[in-house]
Amino acid sequence: MVRSPPLSDCDYINFLVAAQCDVSCVKAAECFSGNGLVITHDAFNRFLTRQSLPPETLWAEVEPFVEKRHGWFILDDTVIDKVYSEKIALTYFQWSGNQHKVIKGIGLITLVWTDGVSTFPIDYRIYDKDGDHLTKNDHFRAMLQTATDRGFCPYFVLFDSWYASTANLKFIDRRGWCWFSRVKKNRMVNPDDTENRPVATLTIPDDGMVVHMKRYGFIKLFHSVNKAGKDRYWATNCLTMDATDRRNLQAIAWSIENYHRALKELCCVEDCKIRKEAGQRNHINCSLRAYIRLEAVQQQQDVTIYQAKWEIIRSAITEYVRHPRYAL
Repeated sequence: MVRSPPLSDCDYINFLVAAQCDVSCVKAAECFSGNGLVITHDAFNRFLTRQSLPPETLWAEVEPFVEKRHGWFILDDTVIDKVYSEKIALTYFQWSGNQHKVIKGIGLITLVWTDGVSTFPIDYRIYDKDGDHLTKNDHFRAMLQTATDRGFCPYFVLFDSWYASTANLKFIDRRGWCWFSRVKKNRMVNPDDTENRPVATLTIPDDGMVVHMKRYGFIKLFHSVNKAGKDRYWATNCLTMDATDRRNLQAIAWSIENYHRALKELCCVEDCKIRKEAGQRNHINCSLRAYIRLEAVQQQQDVTIYQAKWEIIRSAITEYVRHPRYAL
């Protein structure tokens, strides 16, 4: 019986790329053991809880796939569902936009880059208010500062109304970048140099209107109605934007929702059951890097990430139907 060499993060990432099961250290060990090699589930558990895989490991892999001056930034968060967990670290009760209620989970904040076709996560933070005492807005500014230091100059920075605080908007302005965001219906603006009023009280033309936002400055404000008939308000510091530009940016901003869905459906980001903080952090890191591998296939071979995942499964199914193991 031969024991295998120490596990690497690439071993675990490859497992996540291919996995179509409820991910666990036991199942990972079963996939790597064979032909005389023995890898125990404890080996994967030790790997996940004793390694240190910071966000910089993500950047080292994704850098070759992004053009620092030709693309858009999108920043948003998602909740990694841990509804039934009792002792898993990093879990807090947070609002889930997907489930439209407060749930227990791990808050993942991601900065993604997109050229309108490919979408890559370039930085991320894990919300841990009791551990680092940082808010989501603190993480927002920290990731944009890191992107500045790395030489990025995006066309626009796109984000949701949660991050549209005056401090965040001015932070982006100081970098000379354009931003585009949803704003809440009670955001106070002055449309005619008389008094501040909520944006929901204004009649906004399709091509938008320039108003003065309280404590910020002049912005261009837009209005749209979603499929459910609810009003949506949008704002930007690009005063020359028109309705077509606004619709295009809305479509681009949706890329991060597709990214969140793929991260959960294809890269097993919600499936780690390890209780320790290090294990959860390292699993999330590897899940994001698994996504990079699938997205890189799309960029290089014009194959969608769902097709790439299916190709892995298809080969296994093809082999089984040729030699069915459980046939009667």
